[in-house]
Amino acid sequence: MAVDDDIVFLGRIPTFRVLGREAMRIIAISAQPVQLQGGDQLFEEGEPADGGYVVVYGSIELKGMHDREPGERAIARSGTLIGETALVVNTLRPATATATETTLLLRIPRNIFLRTLEGEPGAAAALRDMMAKRLISTLHDLDLVAPLFEAKEEAGEETEPEN
Repeated sequence: MAVDDDIVFLGRIPTFRVLGREAMRIIAISAQPVQLQGGDQLFEEGEPADGGYVVVYGSIELKGMHDREPGERAIARSGTLIGETALVVNTLRPATATATETTLLLRIPRNIFLRTLEGEPGAAAALRDMMAKRLISTLHDLDLVAPLFEAKEEAGEETEPEN
């Protein structure tokens, strides 16, 4: 894809859209294409994460060893950002990612993403605001479900899965 096409593509992803065109241009120029065939592993659960990936086409199965159901799977398709947290902080991969078909991704290294934010303070502020809104929404949602867990504990039911 040409850089302008990459910018348009990245602009469809909320995390990048809030950054603005100039920051997306820098990220698009710096993004590294990664081509996988079905069955190829992108990364393994527990590995250090040094950036994120955007699925351009194809699909990636994300499966953690603590998934509750044997058939439980999450599939990332075109336009999905995998590893958003890894763009801003040191973390470990929470799941194993495997291509389910021929897949193209754009790899965005953390150091490039952070340098872009340093050079684009408006982009950094917009990302901070977006993440703050998301965190507030998550905390609100947790407040709504907390009474359900408290009721189960009072009734003597287990609230954690068996190992």
